Parts: sequence; C-alpha cells; structure tokens
Amino acid sequence: MAKIFVISTAGKDDINRANMAMNFALGARKNAGATVALMFLGRGVETLLRCSANAPQMKKTIEEMINAGIDVSYCGISLKNLGLNKDLIFDGIREVMGGVETAKRIDEGYSVVSF
Repeated sequence: MAKIFVISTAGKDDINRANMAMNFALGARKNAGATVALMFLGRGVETLLRCSANAPQMKKTIEEMINAGIDVSYCGISLKNLGLNKDLIFDGIREVMGGVETAKRIDEGYSVVSF
C-alpha cells in the first residue's frame, strides 16, 4: 500500500492550492486506501488560522481528513517565524518540526508530494 506525505506550503494568498493539497490527501486515503500524512509548512500554516475568511471551510476539511485517518500536523517553527501562535489556529493538530518530520516520514518509506 502506498504511503504518501503531503506537504502544503500554500498560505492565505493561495487558498486554491491549499485546497488542492487537502483534497489530494483525502482522495489518496479514501479512494486509493493509501496511508497518508499531511503537514502544513511555511506559509501553509496560515491555512489553519481560526479567524481567516475561509476558516469554516478549512476546519471542515481538516476534520474530514482527521476522521479519514490522515495524520495532520503543522510546523511549529513556521508558525513562530510568521509571528503567529497556537492560540490562533484550529485545535487538534499536532505540532512538529518540519525538517525532522519530513526526514522521519522518508525513513518510514513515505513518498513526498508538495503543494
């Protein structure tokens, strides 16, 4: 079975690309039965902001991914570098260090797909 690690770097300035990353992850999990993990990296963490115009849609999609068994995470260093903090993003998403998480997933045999 395929193991796919999706990295989303699209922020609030490119919501279509962020949606594409999440829909790709959902499709790979639901339609192909792949083991999927998704990490928001760099400006991608902006997708998780509770106060954004697209927050209801993003929250719904993220909850759908989690319910489908996708491991959803974000890079805490990216969040900090953008001057943001955990209180501004949705609950229930695991904080990781982006480079460490990517190396771990590659060691575990995941293929990396970046949006």
